[in-house]
Amino acid sequence: MNQYVITYNSVEHGDGLLYDYETIKGKTPKEALKKHFNREFKRLTGDAGRYADVILIKGYYDEEHNIIRYTGRYQTLCYGLV
Repeated sequence: MNQYVITYNSVEHGDGLLYDYETIKGKTPKEALKKHFNREFKRLTGDAGRYADVILIKGYYDEEHNIIRYTGRYQTLCYGLV
């Protein structure tokens, strides 16, 4: 199982920006999002990424040191509701 950190979440938090990071698990990012939200998402690339409802980073959130530990290549994964 891979771990992903939700860095932006307008589905549960609306336009608010002050909330904790969440770590979710799944074989793929879409599977992890479906497990967490029980909704379908589609990947947004390029300029469409600015309209994302959820932004993920592959890794996990270390609450003790308050940092995100990246795994693999760093990239932001943008997803929108279907």
